[in-house]
Amino acid sequence: MNTLKIVTAKEMARIEDLAIQKGCNEEEFVLRAGHCVANAVEEYIQQHHRAKDVVILAGKGNKGADAFAAGLELLSKGFLVRAYHLASLDECRPFCKKFAEFFQKRGGEYIEIRNQTDLIFGVDQLIIDGLLGTGCAGPVTGLYRTVIERANESGLPILAVDIPSGLNGSTGVVEGAAIQARMTIAMGLPKIGFFLRDGWNYVGALRIGDFGLPPEYVGSAREAATLPWWREMFPLLPKLKRNRHKYQAGCVVGFAGSASFSGAAKLASLAALRGGAGIVKLFFPPEAEGHMMDAPYEVICMPWTESSWNDALLKANSVFIGPGIGRSEEMKRWLEKNVSKLNLPAVLDADALFSGLPFPSSSICTPHRGEMIRLLGKETMDEAALLEECQRFSDEKKTVLVLKGAPTWIFSPQSKPSIISRGDPGMATAGSGDVLTGLLASLLAQGCEPLHAAIVGVTIHALSGEMAAQEKTSYCMIAGDLIAHFPDAYKKIMVHPTNAYLSMKCVD
Repeated sequence: MNTLKIVTAKEMARIEDLAIQKGCNEEEFVLRAGHCVANAVEEYIQQHHRAKDVVILAGKGNKGADAFAAGLELLSKGFLVRAYHLASLDECRPFCKKFAEFFQKRGGEYIEIRNQTDLIFGVDQLIIDGLLGTGCAGPVTGLYRTVIERANESGLPILAVDIPSGLNGSTGVVEGAAIQARMTIAMGLPKIGFFLRDGWNYVGALRIGDFGLPPEYVGSAREAATLPWWREMFPLLPKLKRNRHKYQAGCVVGFAGSASFSGAAKLASLAALRGGAGIVKLFFPPEAEGHMMDAPYEVICMPWTESSWNDALLKANSVFIGPGIGRSEEMKRWLEKNVSKLNLPAVLDADALFSGLPFPSSSICTPHRGEMIRLLGKETMDEAALLEECQRFSDEKKTVLVLKGAPTWIFSPQSKPSIISRGDPGMATAGSGDVLTGLLASLLAQGCEPLHAAIVGVTIHALSGEMAAQEKTSYCMIAGDLIAHFPDAYKKIMVHPTNAYLSMKCVD
């Protein structure tokens, strides 16, 4: 599966400088970057039926040059383009000055501003953020801060060139102010700061701009993490056979639920079935039996006994343990007795994570950030330290770790982490994690290796969340809506030229 490297701002600058030293044309880079931005602007305006009226906010560096290059192309296509420049031409870097002068000669409206009263926004404009690039460090102050705050308050869509101004591309820290982008057109490779700390709240939709950096320099970049593309995930899906039976489709056995939290068990079980498993057997503590009467018809439900559990494991392909089980002393004893005996691929979630036992081989654990901090024995942790500890945890425990959140990070032993950047804020709802647990167990049961199951499962979960939010809104969606949209998410991934399933149908 192809993935995209995620780099620090410093690493991106290194490979770009190296390419220029080896003879690449920097002015051509600016023109190509401007073309990427202009295309993104044009598509956004068409999709959202907005006026062809654009405002450029430009600083004095190469990001300003990219914005002016975009403005030149938009002028040639009949757009109305006004540029507010927060620097005199004599203060600018050479390419910023050069393209600002080109912009003026081509008839673009150019205003050098010294205070906020010079800044006027219309009601149906789009803003291109060309203020501060990845070299920005420290708090944003003065006129730049004022302009950024005014732009955010305008309510107009803002498309950021390479990075939202004010966001640290390596740390994700925002000091003073930062552009609240509707979309970020990242040049070459996305920056790790997009996914750290405050970053994800500012970048908006992420689009990659190819500004002409030769592949050999991209290939030599030292990545901090990787970004899997959902369009490339079809080969990771479980393979379908026309003559399979339900056990070949995957048998999932789960232990979940309690008298207080029976819904978690039902959601996980239904998600396992809807995720493709051929059969799901749900075991629950005997005291929860009266709360399981309304479980989905297709789920085989039974109170846990040692003999029935052991018999079920003989036919199982994967196991999930944890949703809704609680942390009673009795449950701790159950975990101590049974988790260490598992020799099947397993998903451990929620309270099962705190058993203190070695994780089964081929396992996936799925804590959210708060659970992971507690699992590490801490009360609070800086995010950078947390991510470092997650990698160490994965290496030492030899388990795939899905750190749930926005975005979700996936760690696997001795590998760079993967980041799943899809999803919707509406997924922050009770039961969403239980749905993911069942889906991951389903993929394991169908033969996916743990890392691939995690990448595909988190992506399907996230795409389902986006589609549920589109139907219900981010305010109104609930966990069951995610399961309802699994088929739509699978269809998106299955649209692939190598999909033999699409040619498996009988001819009418």
